[in-house]
Amino acid sequence: MDDTKTRIARNLDTQFASMGFAAPGVDSLRDGADVSLRTLYKYYPSRDAMVVGALEHRNTAYLDWISGGPETGIEHVLHIFNQLGAWLENVANTGCLFINALAAYPNDPEIRAVAERHKDAVRQVFADRVEKISPASDITMLAEALLSIHEGQTNMAMIRGAEAAQITALHLAQTLLQNEGIQ
Repeated sequence: MDDTKTRIARNLDTQFASMGFAAPGVDSLRDGADVSLRTLYKYYPSRDAMVVGALEHRNTAYLDWISGGPETGIEHVLHIFNQLGAWLENVANTGCLFINALAAYPNDPEIRAVAERHKDAVRQVFADRVEKISPASDITMLAEALLSIHEGQTNMAMIRGAEAAQITALHLAQTLLQNEGIQ
């Protein structure tokens, strides 16, 4: 992605995260992207394309955010919940942008596909981390359960606050992993 397109996608991500998907008109999105209408449409020729661009940017940014951390032990997996807590505290605490986009565009197959790819990517990060530290019996199911806890943390942060949601998610994830013999 070239620099202009990346910058526009980052700004669209910010706009949709702060204003939702229904409120901002194209003029508002253009202003937030800090480009001319012609440039905006050059890179994102429709509102749906703008949403997809924002979601693709968010996917990359979030996967980068949760990378790294401890390389061994249970903390290798729990790192994702700690990073999500920091994300919800410092970057965005308006629920999951992908789920919000699906709620606003329930019949758009491209938006659904981007959201599914994102959730699959996060689930795969969990699977890779679990597999690295332990030969768990059913990594696929364990990764799916960890993704469910992750999604719960995201949603509960809006109601209970980022810190409380993180504490609960860490407790649930740690209990789940320990029940699988992962220390």
